Amino acid sequence: MKLSFLTFVVLASHLGLSGFALAQDQPAGDQQPGRPAGPPDFFAVGAAASSGQVEFRGGTFQINAFPFINFKKGRFYSNQAGVGYEAYKNDTYRLSVVTEVGVNEQNRNDVDALDDMQNLGLPIYGGLSLDVNVVDFVLTGTIQRELGFASEGWRAFAAISLPYNVSRKLTVSPSITVQWSDSRLTNYLYGVAANDVQPGRTAYETGDSFQGNAGVTGVYRLSNKVTLIGSGGMNWYGDSIVDSPIVDRRTALSMFLAVGYAF
Repeated sequence: MKLSFLTFVVLASHLGLSGFALAQDQPAGDQQPGRPAGPPDFFAVGAAASSGQVEFRGGTFQINAFPFINFKKGRFYSNQAGVGYEAYKNDTYRLSVVTEVGVNEQNRNDVDALDDMQNLGLPIYGGLSLDVNVVDFVLTGTIQRELGFASEGWRAFAAISLPYNVSRKLTVSPSITVQWSDSRLTNYLYGVAANDVQPGRTAYETGDSFQGNAGVTGVYRLSNKVTLIGSGGMNWYGDSIVDSPIVDRRTALSMFLAVGYAF
């Protein structure tokens, strides 16, 4: 994975600091086990190490270390590798305008076996995201378009998570996410153009694609300022992706460990 300053904020959602309804964002005395609540303003920095498999043929298990930043200030908040703005919010719903960088969509550039293919551009997405609290669950729907720096394609996400306070210090959040990508985005990442054809690598063009992720994140408060975060998950890729001659993996594992300091 190529590292840059834009990668620093990629852990925002895993930290449990910017989520719409993660209970660990409230002072400990205001929490009820299993009942999420909204976060106050904060600013946090930290260091993390991530590792994972890539789906591309010839890819390896990668390990990277990097710093990150994370924040919430009024209606603005860090959102994955980007920023969100709360256009509307009440106790149940939050509708946000979001802009983020698709940092993982450049993974192919770092696979030596595919370095003869044209480098992928750095994608920047803009769109809308809706978070809904349903009992103890958080449902999230997002639709975004790449703004013209890479594919100019569309993608959409549907996710469900269950933040649960195991104790006053530990919160665990299992989640499931499904992503749809249109044909423009899918072919940009996984297609093989005529000028990229090589022995053993045929031309490939496909339609829309689906992929999913199942994972669990644990957030442990070492103190009022210091938080330890661990996560593990598995990505699943649909046929439109797996049938590409530059892909050789249906599933891929990923994990990370991070420590953050909140000011």
